[in-house]
Amino acid sequence: MMAAFGAGLVVGGLLAAAFFLVVGSLLRPLLPDWARLTLVGLFLVFIALREYGRFSAVRMPENRRLVPVTVFRLGRLLGPFQFGLEMGTGARTYLPSGLPYVMAVAVAFFASPLLTVLAGVGFGIGRSIMTVASVSYGDDSAWDDEWDIHQRLLVTFMVAAFAAALGTGLTGGF
Repeated sequence: MMAAFGAGLVVGGLLAAAFFLVVGSLLRPLLPDWARLTLVGLFLVFIALREYGRFSAVRMPENRRLVPVTVFRLGRLLGPFQFGLEMGTGARTYLPSGLPYVMAVAVAFFASPLLTVLAGVGFGIGRSIMTVASVSYGDDSAWDDEWDIHQRLLVTFMVAAFAAALGTGLTGGF
């Protein structure tokens, strides 16, 4: 069941990344490289500040509801897969961080097909790891309690790791 859910998350991430690649293919000719790079950089700074509580009143576009449990009507494999697929696209549920929005813009403005696949798979695996870790952690509130205690350190690590990966991707490091 968890494998089907994880597979759905990865497929959902791939679909979302492919969508941004296609949209970006229409937008790229309209802006020079320096303008697109500036927009991605400024957006990353804005989101990083938002992760630390600045600009928290600015809402990012998201479907502020959970994926309905009715997806499980499809059975023990297809139900979790569909749930993961919908969660993996990021379109039918909450996004706990603004960093995927930066990745979406970076994919739209710069990604090759290979980087698009890496971004989509990375998003799906990231959501899968977080979900499995949360479920495996213990009682319902223990995960959230630990997050609250270590939030600043975790946000710093996430933003730094994200910025390093983004910089590597944008400079052709892979």
